[in-house]
Amino acid sequence: MSSEDVLVPVDRLRSLVVELLEGLGLPEHHAQDAARALLDADLAGVSTHGVRLLPPYAARLRNGAIAAAPELRVLSRTGAVSVLDGGNGLGQVVAPWAVRHSIEVARELGAAVTTVRRSNHLGALGSFTRVAAEQGMVCFLSQNTRANMAPAGGRQAAVGNNPFSFAVPSGRFPIVLDLSCSAVARSNIDLAAERGELIPEGWALGPDGQPTTDPRQGLLGAVLPFAGHKGSGLAVVMGALAGVLSGATFGAAVPPLADHTRERDLGHFLLVVDVRALGDADDLGERMDRYVGEISGSAPAPGVDRVRVPGEAADARRRERLQHGIALPATLLETLRDLAGELGIPSGPAG
Repeated sequence: MSSEDVLVPVDRLRSLVVELLEGLGLPEHHAQDAARALLDADLAGVSTHGVRLLPPYAARLRNGAIAAAPELRVLSRTGAVSVLDGGNGLGQVVAPWAVRHSIEVARELGAAVTTVRRSNHLGALGSFTRVAAEQGMVCFLSQNTRANMAPAGGRQAAVGNNPFSFAVPSGRFPIVLDLSCSAVARSNIDLAAERGELIPEGWALGPDGQPTTDPRQGLLGAVLPFAGHKGSGLAVVMGALAGVLSGATFGAAVPPLADHTRERDLGHFLLVVDVRALGDADDLGERMDRYVGEISGSAPAPGVDRVRVPGEAADARRRERLQHGIALPATLLETLRDLAGELGIPSGPAG
């Protein structure tokens, strides 16, 4: 927490975010879903995908580029396979609905495969897969993005950094892996530009196709994949699943987030498996606990207190912040207060 951050109680922040979203036209249950996802990102320590996203989302909602009250439709269902239409709703509205639908199908048939079209930016995908894992489901979720990453061997944006998340039920907390296929999420470059900071080499190329440490040039150019051809290859596959097979818009045809005039039509791909279809739930839980214990009990590297599995650090941060509050930049709080005033909402966030 920096000297310019303000600690805000979670319940107070949640209430404000719900009020703001309702003021922007979202029905109450949709506002609750979206607020839950945005706050969960902040609780987990992924502040780039948390409440900080509300102002740009608000701009798109106010201009009609995102539907405040979308018509969520099941276009088709063939056995365990469903094709959904998110009605151009806020991603944090569409994804919880799609996850709930997939869980219902998985409880009926053991597994579900779901594609979604006409959605929007999801933020932290792990917020949605974790919910499924807490209900005894293995969950995989991917999303396509605008072509913003240079593929391995390339020097211009030609593929999205297409994030994905896996979550697996486990003892004290679900195992949750949540990452994009770039060396760093583009929002981290946005944040560096806002703060006037340089970015490390290996994060981005400038518009001339050359490596850059200037975040403003990186935003005009392309992010770089993690681990070279490995991250690049994953991005291609995730884009095929979430963007192409879903029937969504893909590649350079996806409008940038800063374009507040056009529907983005992003796609998602979901795979949900009920662990009870794989065997006795108690036995599988005991096996997962032993598996996690072997990893976390292994010898740590010098300077590391102990080995952690994916999702463990986020779970600890979530529990600590639920008790003590979420630290938000004072400038963001001022922006939220201004938005509240514009929407006629009398109360703004306070520490």
